Amino acid sequence: MASRPLATFTPANIGAGVATRAPARDLPRLYINGRFLTQQTTGVQRAAREIVFEIDRLLQRGRLAADVTLLVPPGPWVQRLSTKRITVETIGTMRGVLWEQLSLPKRASGGTLLSLGNSAPIRALLDRDTRVAVMIHDVSFLDFPGAYKRAYRMGHSLMLPVMMRRADTILTVSQTERERLVRMGPATPIVVAPNGGWRGEPTRFGEVPSLPDTYGLYVGSFSLRKNFPRTLEAAIRLAREDGLHSVFVGTAGRIMRKPRFEIPADVADRIHLIGQINDPGQLAQIYRGARVLLFPSLYEACPLPPAEAAHFGCPAVVSNIPAIWERCGRGAAYCDPASVDSILDAVRSVIDETPARARAIAAGWAHSDNWSWSDQAALVCASALGSACLLDEPATLDDVDFEGYAASA
Repeated sequence: MASRPLATFTPANIGAGVATRAPARDLPRLYINGRFLTQQTTGVQRAAREIVFEIDRLLQRGRLAADVTLLVPPGPWVQRLSTKRITVETIGTMRGVLWEQLSLPKRASGGTLLSLGNSAPIRALLDRDTRVAVMIHDVSFLDFPGAYKRAYRMGHSLMLPVMMRRADTILTVSQTERERLVRMGPATPIVVAPNGGWRGEPTRFGEVPSLPDTYGLYVGSFSLRKNFPRTLEAAIRLAREDGLHSVFVGTAGRIMRKPRFEIPADVADRIHLIGQINDPGQLAQIYRGARVLLFPSLYEACPLPPAEAAHFGCPAVVSNIPAIWERCGRGAAYCDPASVDSILDAVRSVIDETPARARAIAAGWAHSDNWSWSDQAALVCASALGSACLLDEPATLDDVDFEGYAASA
């Protein structure tokens, strides 16, 4: 089945919710790098969206004292995002890396620039008038160089040392990844701000492609470091030996080298490649219908799919690696990611209606509640601006625009 094109959105067609106001001179100025809104959506971009939305809610509740502007490049947005208190400003005429390296630092000069997507403008890092806080989700391109295209590897190999030496604040999403970064000798302490989980039930569900009644699910990039080839091999064997359909959500992505693969004709009707899903309502529907999530990744920092699947009562089969244990605890079924037989054993241990499956669902559900986007956003702001920016007396929840998330979902 062919992949579907990405949905695109622009500030004009998102509707109400883009705030405009004069800057408050007595508040610290926080500029957020909004390039993530125009990039193909992976876990990094989804996490950035959630953090920005929660920063907006902190402002609505009176918990954050800051003047916040989201700076975005021209062109269509891949993700929807509606804000009430954050000013959204489109700047420059360039896009992509050139926009980030040239247009963004000029506008953010004199304030604090928050970059949430593994990169930051070199000019801002060298500018004494600009404070830079950067979130480095992972450095998997160093350990799995063959999974990435050459241009990406070269660009980030040049940028990473500068970020490590010059950033005022470095954030990452797990203790495991922090230990990896510390070995590289950063000039500043690294703050761990774990990703959240699923943000409650969506208010509406989008239409999804026709799916089988029973299926296993994969959500992620078609990447070597995600262990896509072995995951696909496991899905092929499950189709042949168990008659199980498998649904794959994702693509190879623009920065990834696409693994070569072929789906045998005898199971082609049970392997469904449905492309990238950016709409949260559609993704919720897919999670809700899945019997098991296959996530035997070789490298992760703080992945979203296992926690999201657990929220919908879908047990996850995950890799027996430190970052996954940190993220999933005992709320998942573990496997040896290097062994297809081990992946299959783990899947078969939770897919049937057995006490083991019930225990896995209950444990996953309980563990998924440990993760909060609100906590992550507050820690990000305190790290970037100083703890004084967080106020002790929040407004009542009646002041928070919960409908804004529904409008942007």
